[in-house]
Formats: sequence, C-alpha cells, structure tokens
Amino acid sequence: MTGWDAAGTSTPAAGDAGGCGPDCEQALGRLFAYVDRELEPGDAEQVRQHIEDCRPCLDEIAVETMLKELVKRCCQDKAPADLRVKIHAQLTTLRVTRTL
Repeated sequence: MTGWDAAGTSTPAAGDAGGCGPDCEQALGRLFAYVDRELEPGDAEQVRQHIEDCRPCLDEIAVETMLKELVKRCCQDKAPADLRVKIHAQLTTLRVTRTL
C-alpha cells in the first residue's frame, strides 16, 4: 500500500512494488480533471508525480487521453443555431426564478 505524503508525492509502503492502492484511487478519481487541465497546480503535480511512478495509472491516463482525442476528432458537428437560443432562454428563466 502507498500513500500521499505532506508534499503530495506518492510514498510506497515497505514491500510495495507499485500497483494500485488507495493513492491510485485518489489519482484516478482526479484523472479527468487532470487530463482536462482543470486541477489546481499542486493537485496536478500530485497526479503527475503519481502516474510517473505507477504503470497501471500511466496506462489509464494514456487510454483516457486517446479516448478524449478520438471523441474530439469524431465529434466536429456543431449544435443547431436555435439550440443556443433555447439554452440562453432557459438559463434566463432559471435566473429570474431564483432571484424572485
């Protein structure tokens, strides 16, 4: 089993050769935000350091990154123009309802 130390680095427990454990769950739980660059710099650094040392998590991020690129390439269609108007109208209605 491994853990996250105060500096945010992955620290293997005695006899642990890597593999998945609680720190992997923590890193994988923030994987989408990491891939989308939505994490705070310190959190992103924790995940980056972990995946450098953990082959299963590195493989997982490679799959997620590839999937994201595939979706990006295949989904170039634009939403219909009237959809933006409908969404804007709904958001306006929600704002007015909440402020009353």
